Amino acid sequence: MVEIKIKGENIYSEELIKEVKECYPDYKKIHKMADNGDVFLGRYLDDSCGGGIPLDTILTALTLDELQIKARAEKRKLNVYKMWCKEDPRNK
Repeated sequence: MVEIKIKGENIYSEELIKEVKECYPDYKKIHKMADNGDVFLGRYLDDSCGGGIPLDTILTALTLDELQIKARAEKRKLNVYKMWCKEDPRNK
């Protein structure tokens, strides 16, 4: 695991870390990567976003609200990845 730290501080903003933990509440490995400033966090975020809503979920949804909740969650994950891209330590 590659970690880049500057003066002993995490290289990721508190806002990014918070968003990662809220979007992926059950993924402790991703939480640890965010907390430790691991550059591979971006790979995990990239792999986890942009897949859209599965067709089965769309076809079995009972309400538009249900679909909108899923869509907002997917959009939020994409936004978290975009946040990471701006903070990517390899670009600094």
